[in-house]
Amino acid sequence: MSFIKQLGYLAIGTRFRVLTDRLMQDADKIYMSLDLEFEPRWFAVFYLINKNSPVTITEITEELGYSQPAVTQIANSLIKKKLIRAVKSKNDSRKKFITITEKGKALIEKLNPVWEDIEIAVKELLDSTDYDILFIISKLESALDSKDIYSRVMEKIKLRQIGNVKIIDYKPRYKKLFRDLNYEWLNKYFTIENKDRDLLENPDKEILKKGGYIFFAECDNKINGTVALIKHSDKEFELAKMAVTEDAQGKQIGKKLAIEAINQVISLNAEKLFLETNSSLIPALNLYKSLGFNEVEMKKGSEYKRATLRMELNLKTYQHNH
Repeated sequence: MSFIKQLGYLAIGTRFRVLTDRLMQDADKIYMSLDLEFEPRWFAVFYLINKNSPVTITEITEELGYSQPAVTQIANSLIKKKLIRAVKSKNDSRKKFITITEKGKALIEKLNPVWEDIEIAVKELLDSTDYDILFIISKLESALDSKDIYSRVMEKIKLRQIGNVKIIDYKPRYKKLFRDLNYEWLNKYFTIENKDRDLLENPDKEILKKGGYIFFAECDNKINGTVALIKHSDKEFELAKMAVTEDAQGKQIGKKLAIEAINQVISLNAEKLFLETNSSLIPALNLYKSLGFNEVEMKKGSEYKRATLRMELNLKTYQHNH
């Protein structure tokens, strides 16, 4: 246990589990010493059924926050012991209500005073810490409801990943790479159109010399992503030709490229940044939305057959939020 303590926050889940196991083991010893055929893991489900009978499995899961398989497993154990029973609904044969049996009621009578003693003993234990443990647990539960550990950890992983991505400006030697990166995803999802060929085969002429920009992303010592800014006027740019190699997906490369492009447009005092995309590209849409892009009416036809929607970014709002 001393090793677990040394791990601190990293092993907090393990310490909670060990603590829970100790409490459950003590409760089990109490029931056994009193010849009460009852398991600590049944408590919350059995107690709820006694209070709210008749009740459905779904209602039990909602009240306790347990998974349905866990509730079903406990309920089956209690049914086997004939402490509860499942009764089909008169109005819906597919629906079952759980009720307590006479044997269950008799056991409750024996358990109630024991539960009172357990409650007092636990309160004494918690009071001895000089902390309101129940309040702390409630605060912890509320914080998890607001944002669970998974979300908190994934945020940090994404920040670390995006920090590992290096943005590189276009160089003539990257011309073929710009084309190949885009052709890779175009061939996978769509077809290469004439407009694609014009831009990808002649990026210097069609993008850079017209006031646009091209950026590349380097991650794990390899260039595996690119994006272009196409200038339509001094005040309007298009975010286009974003491509990330398939083996580098999920490393925040697209996000880092998009942020670089957005910051470049802001530095030019432009007023509008837009993009055209396809509604089937869900990950890309989620990325654009997370950055503040909103879908707008496509007032004029696109130069691409695959484009089904247009999105625009409010640059002032973006600057305020970032």
